[in-house]
Amino acid sequence: MKQFKKLISDNYKSTVNRGLINGRTTVTDFLVKLDEEVSELNAMYSEDNEREELADVILTILNYATHFNIDIVSAMEDKVLINQQRADLID
Repeated sequence: MKQFKKLISDNYKSTVNRGLINGRTTVTDFLVKLDEEVSELNAMYSEDNEREELADVILTILNYATHFNIDIVSAMEDKVLINQQRADLID
C-alpha cells in the first residue's frame, strides 16, 4: 500500500510540475481530461497501447482525488466492502 501511495504522490507532483494541474484546476477540468482519456481507451485497436491508455485513465482519476484531498485508497477500501455486501442479481 505504501508503494501505491508513493505512486499516487509521484504522479501528481510530476503532473503539477508539467503545468497540467494548478490551483485553478477545477472538477470540470479533470472530467474533461478523464473523458479524453476514456475516449482514447475506447478507440484502442491495438493491445500495444491498451496498457498505457488504461493507466492514463487511472492516473487521471488519482490526480483528481489528490487535487481535491480525497483519500482514494480509503474510499476504494470502503467501496469494496460495500460491493461485497451487495446482492446483485445477474439475469
